[in-house]
Order: sequence, then C-alpha cells, then structure tokens
Amino acid sequence: MKTYIIVIFLIAIITLNIFNKVKKRLYLLKKQKAKNYLHQNFGKTTSKNHINLGAVQRDWISISKNIPDKDKIDDITWFDLEMDQIYDEINNCQSFAGEQKLYSMLHTIGNHGTEYEAWKEKVEFFNNEESERDEMWYLISHLGKETDSYYLPMYIDNLEAFRIPNIDFYRFMRVLLFLSFIPAVATINYVYLWFPAFTALANIVIYSIQKNRYEAYLNMLSSILRIMRAAQQIVSSTELKYESKFKDLSERIHVFQKLLLIIGKLQYRFKSSISGDAMTLVESATFGITLWDLIQYDKVIKQLIGHQRELRALYEIIGQIDAAISVASFRKSLPFYCMPQFDDKSVIEVKEIFHPFVKNPVYNSVTINKGCMITGANASGKSTFIKVLAINAILGQSINTCIASGFKMPHCAVVTSMAVRDEVASGESYYIKEIKYLKRIISLLNNDTIVFSVIDEILRGTNTNERIAASASILKYIYEKNSITVVATHDIKLTEMLNGYFDCFHFKEHISEKKMSFEYKIYSGPATSTNALRLLEYMEFPEKIIEEAEKISLGLCE
Repeated sequence: MKTYIIVIFLIAIITLNIFNKVKKRLYLLKKQKAKNYLHQNFGKTTSKNHINLGAVQRDWISISKNIPDKDKIDDITWFDLEMDQIYDEINNCQSFAGEQKLYSMLHTIGNHGTEYEAWKEKVEFFNNEESERDEMWYLISHLGKETDSYYLPMYIDNLEAFRIPNIDFYRFMRVLLFLSFIPAVATINYVYLWFPAFTALANIVIYSIQKNRYEAYLNMLSSILRIMRAAQQIVSSTELKYESKFKDLSERIHVFQKLLLIIGKLQYRFKSSISGDAMTLVESATFGITLWDLIQYDKVIKQLIGHQRELRALYEIIGQIDAAISVASFRKSLPFYCMPQFDDKSVIEVKEIFHPFVKNPVYNSVTINKGCMITGANASGKSTFIKVLAINAILGQSINTCIASGFKMPHCAVVTSMAVRDEVASGESYYIKEIKYLKRIISLLNNDTIVFSVIDEILRGTNTNERIAASASILKYIYEKNSITVVATHDIKLTEMLNGYFDCFHFKEHISEKKMSFEYKIYSGPATSTNALRLLEYMEFPEKIIEEAEKISLGLCE
C-alpha cells in the first residue's frame, strides 16, 4: 500500500514538473512570437482604424490649460494642417500611455530644455539599440489599449474625487462586526449571535451598494498597476541598459513598492470574482461582510494621493518610452529625415522637404528670410508646400524630427489661417471667421517669441479692392513684428504692393490641348502665368463661356 502511495506521489511530482516545463516553454514561445511581431512591425506604417481619438485626447485636454498659447498648437492650426493624419502616420505605439503621450507631444512646441534633450537621446537610443527596443516595447505592450485606461490622466490628476465616501463609517462597521460577537462569547449564549448576524447583513448591503462603483474605480487601479509593473521590470532587469543611462524610473517606482502588492491583491480578487466559482463566492462574501475591499481601496488611494507627482511622472515616462520607439519607427519608414538645427534668426532654411502622404514626392529646397509670398496656378502645389513647412516646424520642435534632408529654423510659435470654415449654426459669415483666424496670429505677436504664420489665400471672403487693401495692411503689420510669414496667394497685385517686404516664389504648370501637368517644384520670383480660364477649356466647358470670360478678363486688365 505504501509503495502505491509513493509511486502515485512520484508520478504526481513528475507530472507537475512536466506541466510546469511545458507551461514555461509555451510562455517563452508566446513571448518570442510577440517580440518577433513587434520587431517586424518596426519601421512600418500600420492601420489605425482602431484608434479612438476622443480617448487619446484626454491627456492633452488635462494638461493643455496650463500651457501658454505660444507653446502649443491650437485647434485651428491642428485642423488646417490635418495633424490627426500626421499623428496616425507617426503613431506605432503599443500602449494607451504611448498614444496619449505622443498626441500631447505633437501639440507642444515650447519645450526646449532638459526634457527635450532627454527626448532626443531616447529616440536615438532606441534607434540604435535593437534588442533593448524590442524588449522594452514588449514590456510596454502589456499596458494594452483598453477604453477605460485612456481616462487614467484624469484619474491621476483628480485622485481625491475617486475616494470612497464615508470610509470612516465603514471602518466603524467593521469594528462593530467583531465587537458584536462579545455578548455571545462572554455569556456563552447563542441568542446574542443575532447581533453579529444583523451587523453582517448591514455590511453586505453596504458592500453590494458600493461594489459597482468600487469595481469601476478598480479598472483604473489596474492601469496604474500595469504601469508600475512595467517600470519595475525595466528597473530590475539585469539585461536592459535603459535605467542605467537615463535614471528616471528608479526613484519614482521605489515609493510604490508596498502598494504594488496591495493593488495586486485587489486586482487578483477582482478577476477571481468574475469567474464565479464556489470558493471565490465564499471568499467574496467574507470580504464583503468585513468591508475589507472598500477599506483597502481607500487606503491605496490615500497613499497614491501622497505620491501623485511620482505617479504622474511614471505614466509620462512609460508613455514617452513607447512614443520614442514609435518615432524611431516613423523615421525608419521615411526615405530620409533630419533633426532640426535651431538658430535665433528669423530665417527658415529647407533642403529637400516633402509631404509624407504624397507618393513619389518632388523634393523642394528654399530659404525664407523673414517672409515670402508663394504664387502659382491652381493645383500647382502651393497649399501642400506651405502646409509641409508648418508641419515640419511643429515636428522639429515637438519630436525633433523633420521630413527633409535639412531644416534650419528658430524656436517659434506656429499658427495658420488656411481651411477657413463657414459655420451656419454660429451665424458667422466666411469673412468674419477669416478675420478671427487672422486676429489669432496678430494676438500671438510679441517681442520674446518669433511667430511663424502660414496663410493660404488671405481674405478671399470679401470684395477685391477691400481684400487687397486689408491684406496688404495686415501682412505689413505682421512682417514688421517678430515673425516669419508664408503666404500663398493668387493676387498678383498683392505681391506687387508688398514688393520689398516679402520675397516671391512660385510653382509652374504646363497645359496643352490634351494634357495638364505640374512640376510641383518651387522657383524664385512671382508667377508669370495664370491658368483659371485655361482650366475651363481643359475641362471642356462650353466655348461660349470661355470666350465671354476671356473678353471680360481683357476688359478688367485694361
């Protein structure tokens, strides 16, 4: 009999050992598969259909109110430059924190200090350290992109609001539960057990009422726990070199060592309660009767409130690591790129700039000294060119990356007036909206910061004479301030009036009877031709319309 027991015991041990080895092997295979996917995904653009921009924006909404206007990109400029699409192109982040951090960074251009310098080093570090990059990306991918997690910045910034109310009463009820046993124990009379029974019932009711709210908050703690664990793994790893180089996680994660265990227990119990097995239900009832979960949750929140700054910093750093790897990936996806050179002069020097969304792009080089006006035919490339100038001014100051072979610029605010929107609901005309857009530019002008403004077809919402007069006055005013201004226009008369202020550049087009083509190449000097009437002919408008238009045009020119 004893022999059978020994044999069964040995078989059990061997089976358990084999199971653990198989389990470990499967885990390592799964991990390697995930790391291989991330490695292969580096340097490639991926589909972003899953992104909920409303969720991603929550961090920016939380911090933007504390950033001066000159140091951030406003909503109008963001819309004009189609920056949501630029964000999608750059975003290869593997976590909610990375997506939010990248989005906030692309809105922020006023950081030129130690944080910006550290960012530059991190992008280069992950660009060069391939194995480090793969391992870090793998660790950070465990943060996931659950919908609730995107609320984390708001949760961290408002921890006091997420405490469970009346917690002192719940502590009293837990103490009362234990005290209620005293009469029955002291008198050895089971009749008095109705005291603890009544108290236990009251506690169960309290726990049931608070449970839904508590579990919703616990989802946020789950996101915090994943951030803490990622930071802990990075710091404690003997293979990763990140912390020894940048030294920005150790001190911050150190203050949360005890909390890691408590939050982990709360999380384990929450996940176990979902399974609904008998043992878990008994355990849940026990913790419900003692109100242990609620009291522990409040204890955790109190400690987090005491280290709110460190918690926010952990979120920022982990998100920044993910974003830095994503930017390194974006750089690899480009035919070439450069890091900006900064100068105090009101000059922008560009070499081989191009738009990332244009297939087979034409590369353009130009030097803008204080300001310029860009003319040319319709569809010749003016708007795309001025957009990519502004986009690069933003990318250079936010993520230290320009889509060009060279980009020299001053630190500057960036503001545009391009895609003016006529809003019927607001009751404002196109012209009123346009002058409001221009007033934003004028309001930003100051002696301390250069303002880089990009304007497409200034004041097209009013009559010709007043448009020319107002446009010339506004542009002269902006030019004379601390600014760099780029204007795309069809108004040849406006370029003549501002000769001596703004340099002129133009784009060319070629139209024959059967073909219309554009060079998309920028040239010095104003445009010498127009194509509006020839485009009517090319699009096969009736000859009567074209002839009448030509007669009217000649009459206006005389």
